[in-house]
Amino acid sequence: MSRWLSRLVAAISGFAMFFSAWSMSYVYNENGRLASGLRYLETGDFSSFHVNPPLVSLVGAIPAAVGGASCPTRVELGIANFARDEYRAGRLFLTKNPNHRIFLFFGRLCCIVLVLVGLWTTFRFAAASYGAVSGFIFLLLGAFSPYTLGYGALIVPDVSAAFLGAASVFFFWRWLRSPEVDAAFLAGCALGLAELTKFTLLIFYPLFVVMWAIYRIPHRSSDAELKRQSPLRRQALQLCMIFGLSLILINVGYAFEGTGKQLRTFKFQTTLFTGYKKLTDVPAAGDNRFSEKGNIVEKTLGLLPTPLPANFVQGIDTQRLDFERGLPSYCRGTWSDHGWLWYYLYAFLVKIPVGTLLLFLLAVFCSLALTGYNLPWRDEMVILLPGLVLLAFVSSQTGFSLHSRYALPALPFFFLWTSKVGRAFRNVRRRDPNESGKRLERPQGYRTVRVLTIVLTAWSTLSVLSVYPNSISYFNELAAVIPTSGTERPTIPRVQKSHRLSSWYKTLVSAGPINGPRHLLDSNIDWGQDFFKLERWSQKRPEIKMINVAYQGSYPLELSKMPVQQFWGGAPKPGWYAVSVNCLYSREGEYRYLLDCEPVDMVGYSFYIYHLTKEDVAGINDSVDSFSPP
Repeated sequence: MSRWLSRLVAAISGFAMFFSAWSMSYVYNENGRLASGLRYLETGDFSSFHVNPPLVSLVGAIPAAVGGASCPTRVELGIANFARDEYRAGRLFLTKNPNHRIFLFFGRLCCIVLVLVGLWTTFRFAAASYGAVSGFIFLLLGAFSPYTLGYGALIVPDVSAAFLGAASVFFFWRWLRSPEVDAAFLAGCALGLAELTKFTLLIFYPLFVVMWAIYRIPHRSSDAELKRQSPLRRQALQLCMIFGLSLILINVGYAFEGTGKQLRTFKFQTTLFTGYKKLTDVPAAGDNRFSEKGNIVEKTLGLLPTPLPANFVQGIDTQRLDFERGLPSYCRGTWSDHGWLWYYLYAFLVKIPVGTLLLFLLAVFCSLALTGYNLPWRDEMVILLPGLVLLAFVSSQTGFSLHSRYALPALPFFFLWTSKVGRAFRNVRRRDPNESGKRLERPQGYRTVRVLTIVLTAWSTLSVLSVYPNSISYFNELAAVIPTSGTERPTIPRVQKSHRLSSWYKTLVSAGPINGPRHLLDSNIDWGQDFFKLERWSQKRPEIKMINVAYQGSYPLELSKMPVQQFWGGAPKPGWYAVSVNCLYSREGEYRYLLDCEPVDMVGYSFYIYHLTKEDVAGINDSVDSFSPP
């Protein structure tokens, strides 16, 4: 029964992502990922999007390569040192391929398969740890997370990295429990695939060493288990085998491009790799602390060949550059030149369903106050420690705070640990495989925990599905009540008053996304995903002869299927306007006067539609200066 239900949940989640993949437009620079993946496959050149590992872009570009899509050439890109050529590559891909939307859709389908493989493997992790019901609870939390339904349908690495990272920990846990060569082989392959999705997961290498050392501590002062394990030396060799296999797989993913290049021959931009105290002191041509300018240790390291591809190493430096120089950041109605240590915790507070948050608190209570829910402490450590370390590591990078999706690799581990509440449903007639064949006993307070688990899981699932397919813009109910320092918010389109239950329900579920801009911006609510919906909205209204659009997406307006022109803010003229949330709340404030105007409609939760008459324009403050494009 649980197997069939689990397959049904995974199938529904996959179908939901399938529909999202069809309906959503290009999110910011998704065309760049698609174009770069095509270059990877056709030329073996990984330089155009080296800021991220290539696996997701490679998978997403397979349909384009099979369909004969035209690939941007190196001459067209003019690839130079330190250039972010993915932006130009994305624009060229759109202009050179009139049927690019078909390639986008089928490329997203390939990425959805990658997400589902990671999701299902992590589901097996939960089932093997806490039991079948816990696995089903994890699947509901993971498959119907707004992050999964939203970002999982795109050619972006965040959700794939999250579940493939959790899957790699699952295979590593299996090796810890039974340190054999075949288990080490699977763990190494899983780790290599995970590292090909996101640089954040590099933290797994030192973390796995720590977890292995901790896992060898005897459980309940019993030496019998350690005697059954392979000797320490053999385990150490197998751990090296895991890391070695993962490095081989990383190099295979890059086609061994630049592998073995001496570390001193690179040109870096960050203070970490150049040795300068200030970023402003780094030469424009770059430098390297491992060259002749370094100390004896750095010079020695510079002579060593790197076991990683050249663009993998260069990508780490390029990505870190953004955090070192800082970027404008927004949270709770406030703009800043840098990020905040608490940003991701706050983002999860307003972006994760309230039912899931309460279920996590229930798991905390069960772990601390009730018996029968916890695994042996070493297994609990394997499940919870990676999530804590990943969240702490990402939070420590305070150069900028814009995207809660950066912390997604930590989320599956908290879902896994939360699923322990499913132990309240276990059958007393069975034996627990994790407790040496001991007869199962119902946990303390299992009746109350059962009821709360069912209610909270249903609440969480219903809350997410109520906002679908606008999953990227999802905010929970707390977003409507938590105060922020910013007092401005868009006026909600006026609707006819109705006492029907459906009207009240729609008002309730939309309260979170509508209030979302007070808390977070950018990819948390408006990533350009609703532009195709805006096209369909416009095509149903022939009275609109021209619509002025202001949005920060990467899809060129000149390729749009609707009569459109760019709106740069400033003093408006009578007519139709579609302004995205990011523009309404921009730091420069060139569109902010529209917050006092009443929109006639919304497209998704990221576009506000205004129809300004002569009277409306006359009523707008005359002091608004015209805004000139950069």
